[in-house]
Amino acid sequence: MATGVNELVLEVADLAAAERFYTEVLGFPVIERWEGDHWRHREAVWVLAGGTRIGLWKPALGIARARGGVHVHYALSVDDQEYDAVVERIRGLGVQVDEVEFGPGNARSAYVADPDHNVVEFWTWDVTAGSPGAPRAISEAVPGL
Repeated sequence: MATGVNELVLEVADLAAAERFYTEVLGFPVIERWEGDHWRHREAVWVLAGGTRIGLWKPALGIARARGGVHVHYALSVDDQEYDAVVERIRGLGVQVDEVEFGPGNARSAYVADPDHNVVEFWTWDVTAGSPGAPRAISEAVPGL
C-alpha cells in the first residue's frame, strides 16, 4: 500500500520563473538540477517540500511517455500552528492567497497559483481522518466557492 506522495512533476513554460516562485515565494530548497546529455537534454529543477520532491520540467517526453497536462491543484500539508505564518509570508511577497475553511473549524487551506497557473494548496487537515466537511471561503471572492 502507498504511504504518501514521493514525487510530483509539473510542466513549466519558464523554468527560471518557476524556480524563483518555488524557492523565493514558497521557500522550498533546490535539491537537484537536470541538464545536458546525462539527462537526455531534459531540463528540470527539483525542489523539496517536506518529504515530497517536486520536479519543475520544461516540456519534454518523460519516462513511460509521461506528458504534462492540466490539473486542478495539489495540496501540501502544513501544521495548524504554522499556517498563519505561511500565509503571511506568501502574502507579504505580493502573491494572491485565497483562504478556505473546511468544517466548520475543522481545517484551513490557502491556495496560491505558480507562474504556470498550477494551484498549490497549503492544508492543515490530516487526510487520514476522513472528510473535513464542506469548504467555505474565508478570503473575499474565492473562485469556485
